[in-house]
This record gives sequence, C-alpha cells and structure tokens, in this order.
Amino acid sequence: MIRNVPSVSAAVLLALLVAGCGGDRGASPAARDPDAPLVLVTTAQTPPYSYRDEATGEIVGDEIGIARAAAEKTGHTLEVRIAKFPELLPKVAAGEADLAASGITITEGRRQTVDFSEPYATEGGMFLYRAGEPMPTVPRAERMRVATMDASTYDFYLSSHGVDPLRFDTFDAAMEAFRRRRVDTVFYDSCTVRLVAAESGGALAASPLETCENFGIAVRKGDAALKAALDEAIAERRTP
Repeated sequence: MIRNVPSVSAAVLLALLVAGCGGDRGASPAARDPDAPLVLVTTAQTPPYSYRDEATGEIVGDEIGIARAAAEKTGHTLEVRIAKFPELLPKVAAGEADLAASGITITEGRRQTVDFSEPYATEGGMFLYRAGEPMPTVPRAERMRVATMDASTYDFYLSSHGVDPLRFDTFDAAMEAFRRRRVDTVFYDSCTVRLVAAESGGALAASPLETCENFGIAVRKGDAALKAALDEAIAERRTP
C-alpha cells in the first residue's frame, strides 16, 4: 500500500534539456524494442520510495515496485540505473531512459519536458536538525548553513524564499556534511527526514512541513501506453 504522507514541497523549473540521444533509446515510444528492458533512472536516496537495501544491495522501494509492475503490464522487464537528481528528467526527455523516479514533484514547469503518472504520494520538504538546538524555520534559515540537494524542489523553494543553501549532489553527501557539523540543518523530503529522525534515537528532530506537492513517475512526452500502465499500477496499490 502506498503511503499518502501530508508534506511539503515547492515549485521547480528544470532549465535545460539534453539534446540528442543514442541507439534505440532515441526512438519513439511506439518504436520501442519489445525485447529491451525499460530503463528507470533514480538517485536511490529517497526512502521509502527508492533506495538501496543495505543487506542485498538491491534498489527497492514503492517507486521501484510501481515501475516494475508497469513494465510487466507492457511486456518488459525493468532495468534500474543510478543518476544524479539534475540528470533524471533530461535523461527521460532525451530518450536515454524510459522512466525517472526519485521523489520527483509534479510541476507545470516539468510538464513542459516530460509527462507524469498520476500522483503516488503527497510529499514535501522539512528541516532535519539536532534535538535541543533551535528549530529551523525559513526566516531563521537565512542565517544558518542549510544543506539540500542540488536542483531539487527543496533547492528552488529555499532560493525563492531568500535562503542560499549549500547544494549537494546526493542526500548522503548532505548528511555527511551535517554529521561533520559543516552545516546546521538539512532541508529535504519530509518522509526521508522523518525516517532519519526516528532512527536517530532522539538525537535528531524534524520540523513541521513547509510546503505540499504531489510526487509522480516521469515518462517521455507522448508515451501514453507506459503512462497508462503506471497509472494502473498506482491504482492497484491503493486498492485495499
């Protein structure tokens, strides 16, 4: 069952598209090789949606389950590849991947370059901070060292509210800076922040939500069959 967590998130505009592509990945969705796997790109750093299982090394999560079910519905297997967050949507738009999933907020700006599944969760951003220290808020964050993921919804939200964050390629890198006290707080996906705080034994805390947006899985523009398979897989997971 997919969790629908009340959360926060902001508006995002992905600036540049990567032009050109290679091989069969550049073909139209209708011309897709029936024997080729569907390629999904993800950061694998947004639990419980997509993350690496420490015991098996496998990339798992709600998004992966949805994408795998959609691939089966279209007669394909699923291949999961790791990419940095700013690369995800350009890879789909350029035909280098069929799907992108990593807690990606559905925005009108992003709809200009890719299509999205129906929302599988409602999420957003919040601050992770050390228990016992003042709770970060956006006004306070202007005077704090705030870490976030580069080119993410959270990066754009902070920037639009007068906060110049320290930007990292991955959530793990942001957390490493936080552990080393190079930053005062991390602003990231609320579900992940809550999990990290809950697993800290009381050492860390999560702020209230800042914004609220829908998360979806991205597909190439016009790939109606794959979008329909994703929507069906999402609906099935929501059915008791």
